[in-house]
Amino acid sequence: MFHPGDVIDGRYDVLGPLGHGGMGHVFRAHDRRLERTVALKVLRPHLTELDADRFRREIRALARLNHPAVVSIYDLGQGEHVYFAMELVDGGAFTDLGPLAEDPEPFAALLDGAAEVADALAYVHRLGMVHRDLTPRNILLTESGRPKLMDFGLVQLTETSRQLTRTGSTLGTPQYMAPEQATGDATGAATDLYAFGAVLYRAATGVAPFDAENDQAIMYQHVYHEPTAAVDVHPAIPPALSQLLARLLAKQPAARPDSAATVADALRAIRTDGIARTTHRPHAGAGHRSAYPTAIADAAALRPRWQVRLEEGPQWPAGMAAADGFLLVGQRADALAVLRPADGVVHARFELEDEVSAPPLVTGGRLWLAARDGSLQARAWPSGERAWLAADVDAVGLTATGADVLVARRDGRLERWGAGPREVRWSVDLGAAAATAATLHGHLALVVADDGWLHALDARDGAARFRVDVGAMAAPPVSAGAVVLLATRSGEVHAFDPEAHVVRWSYDVEGEAWAPPAVAERLVFMGSWGPRLHALHVRSGDDAWSVPLAHPVTAAPVVAGGVVYVANEGGELLAFDARTGAERARHRVASGAVQASPLPVGDALFVAALDGTVTCLR
Repeated sequence: MFHPGDVIDGRYDVLGPLGHGGMGHVFRAHDRRLERTVALKVLRPHLTELDADRFRREIRALARLNHPAVVSIYDLGQGEHVYFAMELVDGGAFTDLGPLAEDPEPFAALLDGAAEVADALAYVHRLGMVHRDLTPRNILLTESGRPKLMDFGLVQLTETSRQLTRTGSTLGTPQYMAPEQATGDATGAATDLYAFGAVLYRAATGVAPFDAENDQAIMYQHVYHEPTAAVDVHPAIPPALSQLLARLLAKQPAARPDSAATVADALRAIRTDGIARTTHRPHAGAGHRSAYPTAIADAAALRPRWQVRLEEGPQWPAGMAAADGFLLVGQRADALAVLRPADGVVHARFELEDEVSAPPLVTGGRLWLAARDGSLQARAWPSGERAWLAADVDAVGLTATGADVLVARRDGRLERWGAGPREVRWSVDLGAAAATAATLHGHLALVVADDGWLHALDARDGAARFRVDVGAMAAPPVSAGAVVLLATRSGEVHAFDPEAHVVRWSYDVEGEAWAPPAVAERLVFMGSWGPRLHALHVRSGDDAWSVPLAHPVTAAPVVAGGVVYVANEGGELLAFDARTGAERARHRVASGAVQASPLPVGDALFVAALDGTVTCLR
């Protein structure tokens, strides 16, 4: 229809195509008058009057809407070419926010985005409108990741919907079509809720609730089949979200939530609960990003509030966790200490057969503890009563996936365990001892073996996906959007694309690396025995900033409230502005090494040194 270089109405320079549909083509264009880039949707010539009427209806519908999560219309042309200019949204489809990850940043991004879409639907429904064609391509993301609802070509005023649908019309997209729409029955706001449930199911799990070889078969499933529970497809999905998706996908409209506003409220509650569990998991989640949502407002104002001395503290790779109002400190002294965060008083002490060899992990009502002698035990949480002990597991690392745990073992096996004693759901032989804990990247479980091979398995059933030689690693991989960060023991950081199986960039931090980098705000933060702290751009690997350190770094840095916190072998805790690298604070917290990452909890920061000194800064 148009080509780059064409000019429409003397105002819009066509830059290139963006897509096309049954009614028209969409182009990226430059608005000469307002000096901005826009999207132009141009009506196809020679369309039927019905299609032209749908196009005009879309223009009228968009023109009525004024909501931050609905695409904005800028201009209307009805001369030689019928078109409208609208906000350009080119950050990808809504489903690009998934599959759901338990790390705070991607978890919050998906739940926040879903709540914003639900808000937009509530707004549209209050105006007496029904979208009727919600799909991933009709909920696009801005460059900053915010969703925009668009493509209102099938919109109808609710009072006229019954008349239209009685004709048997099934306009829409089969994979996301409500049963009443598939059968040509009356549609309403509940129809949009079903479609939104299908889109959110796809985003959260990575697969559509129904799929088949043809449209008719898919629509048949929407009408007569029940979808698999989302948590059974992807264990990282919280039970509350799985239940909400089941309600949205109810066959009968009356069984769905009563409004989109109710759905938005539920999504925000699920987000709040999920974020509160961040401190239960090593490195803040199964993607090992080490980024925490906290209430620490001013790093420079942090001051030591209490300090206690345990027999011994965590030795790498052990560490700390916090759960249900308690601080959990894995000790070299063959025990786990449970402290009260308010004053550091020891609430309980759980004996182990040997020193703690991995950060404590709380999931599914269980506290998981691995010891250096190879034993693995689970305790009921928060009571602390031992549920079971397996003496010969020899776990290198523990990674939560929902209520289950991925256990990487020195005997060369990666296994998925349930909460029961030796409740092994699947077990895979890696061919060499595991060197790191497993990392979840979407549905992939990534683990590095002692021989330097990175193994990618399907976390759901253990099926092998691929393997690649990456070199010796002591730090688990880190899931960082489209790439996985691999920090080799020699100090090279590689950004590996698991889809294309290529390295996007590499960087040498010039010092041994024992812990993974932290990832937040599109930056990578890497400490080493250089000793230096580096900040790199995730997409390119280019330097953002770097600062020298007085002592080597063993533990992973952590990010909270726009600040990077790093503890070093000299007993120092340092804080740097994540964007600029400017130093915000420096505290001496111990006379010797700190080998466990600092742990932000609410408005406090906890540091546990090798000699057993535990410090609370608030």
